[in-house]
Amino acid sequence: MKNLGKLQRKQLFSQLPVPIVTKYLSHCLSKKYKKKAEIFGPEEHSEYIYLVVSGRIRVYLRYPNGKEFTLTLLDAGDTYSGHTRAFGQAIVDSEILFIPVETFRNLLMEVPSFAMTVIGVLGDSLKNSINTIESLVFKEVNKRLYQFIYSLALSSDRQELHSFQVNIGLTHQQIATIVGSTRQTVNTFFNNLQKEGVLILGKDKIIIQKFDIIMERAKDDDE
Repeated sequence: MKNLGKLQRKQLFSQLPVPIVTKYLSHCLSKKYKKKAEIFGPEEHSEYIYLVVSGRIRVYLRYPNGKEFTLTLLDAGDTYSGHTRAFGQAIVDSEILFIPVETFRNLLMEVPSFAMTVIGVLGDSLKNSINTIESLVFKEVNKRLYQFIYSLALSSDRQELHSFQVNIGLTHQQIATIVGSTRQTVNTFFNNLQKEGVLILGKDKIIIQKFDIIMERAKDDDE
């Protein structure tokens, strides 16, 4: 990869000296994918660790009956491995760095303290998975949708004090697979919020005009 400066700004590698990053990652293969392109399939490229350099990746399960369930969304700086039965799809134009597992292992051996950073990243991933399971089991669909929008807003660009633009890149059907609902329910949910003036629906984006309302409705009932 030529532009190693991008990696220095990612959580996983931000604490490593530039010479170390150059030594281990400069030879790694970097690929760019167009929106909707499939990046990996079940147990494909299991000898690599994927690092999202830019863009957003949907990691999902696909079943023989055609149904899908989205496990997580990966943003710039996130990592994933091919040791699962999941698929990965670019939902916006994206760039992925393929880091050989052996290279990653050698890096950990040379810089043992790097393991703590890796543990932190894996811990965040596990926390997100637990939150997803908890949400599906215990929360109503509208609550799950509000919390989904809220989390996206926090990782997006603030426009004004209470306004955010969320470049979502997902269809309503794909959002439904994330929150465990149906496309019709998601359509109705967003249309009602638009009528309330809470948000504006655009092509591949949502402009949240009243973030305080989203934040309040996203709170758990016991908060």
